[in-house]
Amino acid sequence: MLFLNSSVNSYLIFLLGKGVVMRLLSFLKCAIISLSALGSANAGELTILHINDHHSHLRADSRMSLNIGGEKTRVRSGGFPAVVSMFNLLSEGKNNVLKLHAGDAITGDLFYTLFKGEADAALMNEVCFDAFAIGNHEFDDGDSGLAKFLDFLNEGDCNTPALGANIVPELGVSPLAKNMVHDYIKPYTIIEKNGLNIGIIGIDVVSKTMISSSPDPTTQFLGEKETAQKYINELKSKGINHIVLLTHFQYKNDLDLAKDLTGVDIIVGGDSHSLLGDFSEIGLNSQGPYPTVVKNDDGNSVCVVQAWQYSQIVGELNVEFDESGNVKSCEGTPHLMLADSFKRKNTDGERVEIEGEARMIALKAI
Repeated sequence: MLFLNSSVNSYLIFLLGKGVVMRLLSFLKCAIISLSALGSANAGELTILHINDHHSHLRADSRMSLNIGGEKTRVRSGGFPAVVSMFNLLSEGKNNVLKLHAGDAITGDLFYTLFKGEADAALMNEVCFDAFAIGNHEFDDGDSGLAKFLDFLNEGDCNTPALGANIVPELGVSPLAKNMVHDYIKPYTIIEKNGLNIGIIGIDVVSKTMISSSPDPTTQFLGEKETAQKYINELKSKGINHIVLLTHFQYKNDLDLAKDLTGVDIIVGGDSHSLLGDFSEIGLNSQGPYPTVVKNDDGNSVCVVQAWQYSQIVGELNVEFDESGNVKSCEGTPHLMLADSFKRKNTDGERVEIEGEARMIALKAI
């Protein structure tokens, strides 16, 4: 902010006259207000940036082929450095951005085999997520493996809360609950953004976690729907009227869940690796629109999103709330991150970078 003290004001009045100085100060005040407002969102507006199921895929991938300019083209896409850059780009200068990860951060790539989540945690802390939902694969190395990963995540300055309202490790038995049940995993967190108090509840998929992963036998998993409604009601009782479910529960399950619950506004999901949005022009099939809007049991709109897989997409969801705290509208963009690499087979059957006019056409097409 720019300030003028009384002695400077008096000197200016002496040189320029009181009328000129008053007009100057008025101009400066308006300019300061205008500059301050550049990075501000209107009251009731929220932007959510999100990923899910990156599964230790930290490097860019060079194996995906897309239909670009009418021809099959091998591209280089994604990677966690690109995720970090996209989060920074989309949140720059804004005060209403919520950064979320909907689970399954680890296992699935050599980076996890070698570093057991340390590399994932380091790059996640470059984003500084506001919340992280525990997914089924977080339990692949048992409760102790998850505790170790969350220790890595907590080494940074971000203090990202790990959420799982329906995960109950046994107190004094599980490495996740040495002193308190919620040592590592909280049911929800409350975050203030742009004057909005937002409750974020974590929900993990129960049957898949218990059957295909390796949680400790003493760790309990509670019903997804019942647990979600319980904590929605608790947050509502605290005066929190903007509710986000951060779920690792699959896209179709999220749609059903939204319809059965009261009080929910937004579901940011994972687990099913669902591609949402229209990517038909480049030859990718999606499972639904981004966002998908359904009605909850109150009859109010719920915005449901997911961001595919393997550090390929950053979802950008823009939500406007009405005066009662209900969703007025939502729209957004799933950002598929492509690097400047486009290869096609030449006459010898070898993939080479396209050049000249073909490259210009490819760049224009994306």
